[in-house]
Order: sequence, then C-alpha cells, then structure tokens
Amino acid sequence: MLRPGRHRRPCQGRIPRYALLGVLLLLSACGEKVTDAYRPAHWGDDPQRPHPVVERDLGSIRAGGTLRMIAFYNSHSYFVHKGGQAGFDYELLYRFARERGLTLEVVVAAPGSDVISMLNTGQGDVVCTGGPPEAEWGRWVRWTRPTNFVRKVVVTGSEARPIPSLAALTGRQVMLPNGDPFRAELLDVLQSARIRTRLVGAPPLAGPEELLGMVREGSADVVVVDDLMALAAQVHAPGLQLGPQLGRRRPSAWLVRENSSDLLAALNQFLKAHFHLAASGRARRSRDYGIIHERYFSNRITIKEFRTAGDRPDKSGRISLYDTEIRRQAGAAGLDWRLVSALMFQESRFDPLAVSQADARGLMQVLPRVAGAQADSLFEPSANIRAGMRLLKGAWRRYAYLDSLERVRFTLAEYHAGFGHVNDARRLAMDVGRDPNAWAGGLAETLPRLMEPRWYKGTRHGFYGGQRTVTYVHEILGRYRAYMRLVPREERLAATLPTRSAWGITQKARPDPP
Repeated sequence: MLRPGRHRRPCQGRIPRYALLGVLLLLSACGEKVTDAYRPAHWGDDPQRPHPVVERDLGSIRAGGTLRMIAFYNSHSYFVHKGGQAGFDYELLYRFARERGLTLEVVVAAPGSDVISMLNTGQGDVVCTGGPPEAEWGRWVRWTRPTNFVRKVVVTGSEARPIPSLAALTGRQVMLPNGDPFRAELLDVLQSARIRTRLVGAPPLAGPEELLGMVREGSADVVVVDDLMALAAQVHAPGLQLGPQLGRRRPSAWLVRENSSDLLAALNQFLKAHFHLAASGRARRSRDYGIIHERYFSNRITIKEFRTAGDRPDKSGRISLYDTEIRRQAGAAGLDWRLVSALMFQESRFDPLAVSQADARGLMQVLPRVAGAQADSLFEPSANIRAGMRLLKGAWRRYAYLDSLERVRFTLAEYHAGFGHVNDARRLAMDVGRDPNAWAGGLAETLPRLMEPRWYKGTRHGFYGGQRTVTYVHEILGRYRAYMRLVPREERLAATLPTRSAWGITQKARPDPP
C-alpha cells in the first residue's frame, strides 16, 4: 500500500537538587564573607526513590524493544529542530540503541525534576544530565564512562565590566542554574581565594541557556555555566564575554539504575569504542563521535542552525512549513495534526519532492496507484496531504473499536505496511495465542515474524519486513510525544508565526541521527 520514503531515518542536563526556593546563607572565611543568596531549602535531601523499585536491565529492554532516555530539554542534551529530534546526548545514545536494534524514546524531565527517582521508578533507563555526576550520587545510581569533559566558566555580557581573573568577581552578583551541584564547590573556591561576592538565585525554571540569555540582555550580572555551552552560545549569540575557568575539568556521564549492571556494561563498551583518554592524556574520538561533537560544540553553521527560532517549535510554536494545511486537513478527519506531522517527518522529512525507491512521492510518501485524483499532483503539498489523509483516515476508521493508543498504533502500522500485511500479522497472533487487538505482545511481536519462512508461508500476502513497521510506529509515537509537549493542538500561535512564500523549497533538516 504505502512504503517508506528513501529519506526516512530514525529520527540532551544537570541534576537539580529537588527544590527551587532559596534562603540566605552567610559563610565566613578568613575575615571575608561570601553570600549565597540562593540555596535550595532541601539541598541535602535524598531522592524520594533512592533505590530501584523496578527490575529492568538490558534483557528486559531488549524484550520490549525500547530504551528510554531521561533528559532536560536544552540545546545540549535533547531538543526538537525542524521536526526532528536532536541533541548531543540524544544522537550518541541513539547510536547505542540502533546498534542493538532498539528504539530510543525520550522522557523530558521538567525543570527541578527528581530525575534519580524517575530513573529508579522505571520512567526511564538512562539519565543524560549533560554534566558531571557528583560523588554522593553513587549511593543511589551508577554512572558510565565519560561521554565528554566540561569545566565551569564565568560569563558576562558585552556591556558589563569584564572579569579577567577570579579576583574581579569581588562585589559582583553571580548566578548559577538552580540546583547546580557546582554551587558548593564555587563557594569553597571563593572562600579559599578570600573573594567577597554574592550568589543570587536564578528564576525557578531557568536553565543554563536561559541564564546566558539573561546575561547577554543585561538582566543578570555574571553567570557560571559549562564551558562548552558558553562557547556554543558565543557563536549564535554574540555579546558574551568568557572569563576565567573555575574548578577542574570533569567528565560528564550517563546515569543508570544500580541494578542495571548489564546495561551499564553495554554502555561502557559502546563509549569506550567511541571516546576515551589515551595514555598521553589526550582524548581519542571515533569518527562518529567526532562528527556529533563538532555538530553541537564547534561547527559554527550547525550551532546557529540549531538555535534558529523559526526552526524550533519550543521557540516558534511551529513544527514545519505545512502546519496550517496539516491542521486543516487533519482536523477535518478528526486526527491530531501533530500526529500527522510526526508521520510526515518520518516519511519525507517534510520534503515535498521526496521520492522513494518504490516511487512513493511527496510529503506523505503516497504511491500514485493509490492516490486517486491526486495521482498526478503528488509533489504539490496540499494535494499530497489530501491523498495521504484519505488513506490515513481510512485506516483510522477501521480501528475505531480499539482504545485510543492501540488505534493510533494500528493506524500507523497499516499506513506503513498496508492492510494485507497487518491482517496477516493479526491472524498469526491468533494462531500463536496472542491478542490480535493488542500492539504490545500482539502485533509488535507477530509483524517481525512475517520475515521468517515458517511463519509467512501460510499467510495470504507472504514475506514482509515487519520489524521496520514496528520501528516506524515506535519512532513516530516518540516524535509525536515531543510535539505534544512543545506545540498546542489549537492554533493559538498561528497569527504570529513566520511564513514562507514557496512551499516547493525542500527543507534541509538535520534532525534525527542518520
């Protein structure tokens, strides 16, 4: 029926201290005073769930087919760009998942979230903080080999008095992201150097990127953030001055549950192959790691592209150039336009001129033989969406008796595999005692069996690469969840969104790892 487009490819942190309100703390050192005007009220509290309450190691993850990544939403670890998922940690962990035949699902943690408890309750399998783990976290979690190395740096705006040395912090107001564990070390550094300064509280939901924006605009005096993030910010937002570095360079790492020893070993094996320190002390990087690292931290072109507001739904409220038309046609069909957008990205990466090896065409990769009246105009966005929506709506109606999530899964599976192969997988599910109306434990297990002769020989439509469809469904749903977090279903922002006159221009997106 429909086949994937040739352009379809499967598609980042700190750990806060669980509180956002502050109190005054005065510290004395050698006659000097360092004022910490913001310190979390429960700075020393343990996580609510300090130890695992689930048994979910690599074997269970493989059985389910999905690896879950917990991350904060920022331009370092994880974000959405031109409809695709991106981020340094995301791309690196995606490669690990792909090597093991897993789908990577992202669980975005809200600012201030107790991510260790999220990990220990099974909401995710790997926490990507984008920063170094603290020694005390070893009581609750385990961490991997280094994924990178970071160091704190002092940053001021272009109009502010520069800070050439640590002594120049005297009398200044210094801000760190809320819950940043480096605060304690910074206080020690300032005390040891007998520097009188004041640490002020950041806005409750402000992360490092927001603080860099504040110092650039002049609403913050001095901020302390990771050097890699500050260097990248200098590229896309001129007007930042980098001052002295603070503390030692420390390894960032991923966190896993203390009972996930097999997952930890596999992650360490993967990271060792891609990034390690040689005997000389120099970092050795694989080609893939080097490409990813450059993309997010040193390539001026990609750094600017990733931060272009019009291409970031969290900044613009827009997913693609075709939002208005998708909203209109999806609404008429009773479908969430964000789900259709997630499918469209999977099919064509929003390229209206995309053509697959099977001759599926345009945004929704529709075959001319099933396009009806739109067969000769599939490269025209409105016509292609109309044809694709007609097919998608037909599948959606067929599964009206299923609950909402199962209905979505079966609809996506049919759009990709066709009605015949989905029916073969459902009959096979009945033959082996599985529920033909269930995805997990049903269709997700029997679709891949259509690749094996002993299973597909007795079916009506024969061999089919069903694992591709399972991956297809999981990846679209993961992207759909990201879209739902970032963009409202109602068209509240449409009047303010930037527009482009020509739909025929192919979007050169670089989201979602190749």
